[in-house]
Amino acid sequence: MPGSASFRSSLAHPVSQTQFPPAMGPLGRLNHFFWQYKYLFVPGLLFTMISAGFQITVPMVVRQAVDSIPRFVRLYTLYGGTPAQAELYAYFFGALVLFALVIIALSGTSGLFMFLMRQTVVVASRHIEYDLRNDLYNHLQRLSSTFYQEYSTGDVITRATDDIEKVRRYIGPAIMYVTRSLVMVLVAASVMFVISPTLTLYALTPLPVLAVAVFFMARMVHHRSDQLQQQYSALTSRVQEALSGIRVLKAYTREAAEAEAFDDESQEYRARNLNLALVESAWRPSFLLLVGVSTVIVVWMGGQLVAEGAITIGNIAEYIIYINMMTWPVASLGFVITMIQRASASVLRLQKILDREPDIDDGPQTNPAIQSLEGRITFRDVWYQYEDEDEPALRGVSFDLPADQTLAIVGRTGSGKSTLVRMIPRLLEPDAGTVAVDGYEIETIPLRTLREHMGYVPQDVFLFSDTVANNIAFGDLDAGRDEIRAAAAEADLVENVENFADGFDTYVGERGITLSGGQKQRTSIARALIRDPRVLVFDDALSAVDTATERNILRSLRARQGSHTLVIVSHRLSAVQEADLILVMEQGKVVQRGTHEALVGEEGLYADLYEKQLLEEEIQAL
Repeated sequence: MPGSASFRSSLAHPVSQTQFPPAMGPLGRLNHFFWQYKYLFVPGLLFTMISAGFQITVPMVVRQAVDSIPRFVRLYTLYGGTPAQAELYAYFFGALVLFALVIIALSGTSGLFMFLMRQTVVVASRHIEYDLRNDLYNHLQRLSSTFYQEYSTGDVITRATDDIEKVRRYIGPAIMYVTRSLVMVLVAASVMFVISPTLTLYALTPLPVLAVAVFFMARMVHHRSDQLQQQYSALTSRVQEALSGIRVLKAYTREAAEAEAFDDESQEYRARNLNLALVESAWRPSFLLLVGVSTVIVVWMGGQLVAEGAITIGNIAEYIIYINMMTWPVASLGFVITMIQRASASVLRLQKILDREPDIDDGPQTNPAIQSLEGRITFRDVWYQYEDEDEPALRGVSFDLPADQTLAIVGRTGSGKSTLVRMIPRLLEPDAGTVAVDGYEIETIPLRTLREHMGYVPQDVFLFSDTVANNIAFGDLDAGRDEIRAAAAEADLVENVENFADGFDTYVGERGITLSGGQKQRTSIARALIRDPRVLVFDDALSAVDTATERNILRSLRARQGSHTLVIVSHRLSAVQEADLILVMEQGKVVQRGTHEALVGEEGLYADLYEKQLLEEEIQAL
């Protein structure tokens, strides 16, 4: 993936703003791409200049044609009534046709090189777009969960699509238009100045007014573009959340309220878009007015100079064509400035993500020699507090679980169970204390090695919009159909899947919307089991299944006894009774520990929970 590392590096180490003009400061970080793809940019810019050169030659030919007409007319009149008059007519007609063919040839050649220009510069911008998008996506996958708590999905998607497209337009079309415009304006102005300095100065008088207008318009466009982009992110987030939660939205009959909220966001986006469009739409009429003024000046002053014999009528025609030829280059200046301003804002938005380092990653203390794990898990006086919470989620948690044994964690809601198990695959890091696997402090184990040896089933089950088989095989992409079926059997899922119309090839919809809660949990369990990991972590992963299914799954897990370490969080004590060690948590502390038999026999929270669940089962049996 060429260019990705260098792009991220250039954004990760900001360049001093004094090195570039304000708008170019962020864009300066993209300059290395021009060198990287010089094999496309160099010929592309050369084609740009050649194309402009051929186009600028056309008014010169028009001047020759216009100036030749009076001479042809005089000769034709002079030889009136003679046999030579017919020959002169044919000659003059042939000469004018030749002029026309030369103009067509010049315009065609200019168009050919313009085509080559786009096939190099625009293609280079597409390569760079590919590098940027892949680099951003790879970086997003490295970022920790805290990042996704700060940024909405819609905002991230907007940066990965719309912002990168705006950067591409700067690297490709904007650079191309600027080069072509500069060549055409500078060469055309030079030719005009050689013909008549006086007429040129008069004709170009409106340009300072145009420059001032461009400056103020650029500032307004930059401000409005930034506001528009922010609102686009909010609108995208609103749509994404509504579609992801469509079942909840329908269950609570909130379609009308959601439609109204979307309409409010949409109206704000429309208002900001119209505000930007107002500024941009005022630009072209103003520009055309200034061009019209220049044309009037050329005809007026040029007529006087023709009368004085300083220039010819052909020069006036040449000037008018040059001025109109400069219409698009000068008009594109405003268009290009708009693209540059938007790209500058987009680079800053991308930089905020690419500057963000993962909260959890391999560091200098990581030992790459650690490539395999057995599964012994040790916590030593572990503390953790979430940033937005007043009280710690974990308070001095300690335990030692030998490899291939089962640890169960129980307690009331909010007691810190999920926080504890999220530290085992290093999704969270302790504020104090030590988490170790096989005696290695978890920070010294390469992150990839640690997580490859684990199967993690979170509370919030996520399934991809794919088939049941592919969702299970996500745990092991090389797994065959027999292995997928075996994992599904361990998760007590086969019977359900066989009742689906397409069996394992049934599509589950976005986030598994077509499956029940229990089916989604069991698919997620199968996805973890197919990895055959050394450590299995179930974070309340059996909450949506019935007790019979729970027994079947636990029976399958016991059959694996000796081949993995199992950590299971559950509110049902029936799921943890055969664990080697049970931790009972309350307000972030381990208040009891032991086996099921030992904990039932002593007074405390575990015995209370056990008695309540027995009473619930008796009531349900009545």
